[in-house]
Amino acid sequence: MLIAEGTDLIYEKSFGFAGLTPQIPNAADTRFNMASVSKPFTAVAIFQLIEKKELHLDDKLSRYFPDFPFESVTIRHLLSHTSGLPNTEALFSPLLERAPGYQVKNADLVPELKAYAKPLQFSPGEKYEYCNTGFSLLALLVEKLSGEKFPAYLKKHIFLPAGMLHSSVGGPPGSAGRSGTAVNFIRPAPYSSTLQPVNEVPVLRKWTFNWSMLYGQGNIYATGGDMLLFDRALFSGKLVSPGSLNQMFSPVKLNNGSIPYFRAGIDEASYGLGWFIYKHDDGGKVVWHSGGIPGMNSFFLHNLKTGQVIVTTDNAGNATIAPETYLLLSGKSFVYKRSLALIYARLLLEQGIDQASSSLAGLRNDQRYVLSEGELNFLGLRLFEDGYTQLGMEALKVNALLFPESFNVYDSYGEVLLKTGNREAAKLMYQKSVNLNPKNEGGLKALRQLANE
Repeated sequence: MLIAEGTDLIYEKSFGFAGLTPQIPNAADTRFNMASVSKPFTAVAIFQLIEKKELHLDDKLSRYFPDFPFESVTIRHLLSHTSGLPNTEALFSPLLERAPGYQVKNADLVPELKAYAKPLQFSPGEKYEYCNTGFSLLALLVEKLSGEKFPAYLKKHIFLPAGMLHSSVGGPPGSAGRSGTAVNFIRPAPYSSTLQPVNEVPVLRKWTFNWSMLYGQGNIYATGGDMLLFDRALFSGKLVSPGSLNQMFSPVKLNNGSIPYFRAGIDEASYGLGWFIYKHDDGGKVVWHSGGIPGMNSFFLHNLKTGQVIVTTDNAGNATIAPETYLLLSGKSFVYKRSLALIYARLLLEQGIDQASSSLAGLRNDQRYVLSEGELNFLGLRLFEDGYTQLGMEALKVNALLFPESFNVYDSYGEVLLKTGNREAAKLMYQKSVNLNPKNEGGLKALRQLANE
């Protein structure tokens, strides 16, 4: 975690481990995969080329890639997530079904879009929908116009001018720890208290292997200190002009003239050209970008009024604390409450039903904790699916007792009762669910099936 204001470094501290076997602590010079915090770098590269008169924001991408099949998509649409293009998974799933051992590259984008054979999800500029594909295409455009590979372009025109000597696009896994790269860890299940490297989880192979060669949308590795150097270079005019920054930091307007705001943690936000922007600016306009891939969360925030900078990276997949840190530093209050559902699920596994129930009862009215019906429902189903049948059923039963006005708790409890052969109890639960929500199609279908068997 790093906090700076103006030219002053206020706070920098590392926690946890870059590697577990052996245990190597995270350090100031540990490199992290910044995930989507890479997108502002791609936007800066595009604006550098715009300032060199190599292209214009409203140029159509097909001008530079004649085989690109969607004539109306512009550079602005790609930068603002308003293109209507399919996201990475939807685009490349057919290719990976044919060749599961293939590593997708940026050069595959236009051919796969041409083979996609489906219309855009919406007309460009009609709505906002986050899309990694657009930023991967922008990296391809940087290569075409500059004559340089994207990693080399960023090194020459952004990393080195900013003094970012520990940063790169992609990079070998290396050794964790000093001057190395942090290993990303994930909990095998949401209720787990142990961690395992993400590259050992088969279901995450798309992230750790198949998509790991793509860039533009992500895949920049950097230290917290290098991110601060990027910030200082960006706002001192070393990389692009103030006019370009103003365009990047202006909320996108849709075809109907509206700004598409959405909830983003502590505030509503919009998207500019490569950056998120918080809606309320009473403490100063705040631009930022978050990043998240399995086992890794990153956040980069800058207050335009105060010059305050916050950088956080977490290689265990925990939720970022950067927005809440910003609130605290701005003299604003927020309430952080721990998840009682998660504590309860872990106690079920580690100490059994009686101890978990006792702790749940004792902590339920404690204002330091919050109990979410939806989270407890999810954890109960996950325990059941993972083979902890009795524990999962207990969690779902408790959820039904605690939230008797929710149709969904009865529906989920009925589902697991039916799977364990308790048809009469399942029928009773489904009936309660439908009584609370007569439009619950899943419950109605289950009741019809039970009646016909």
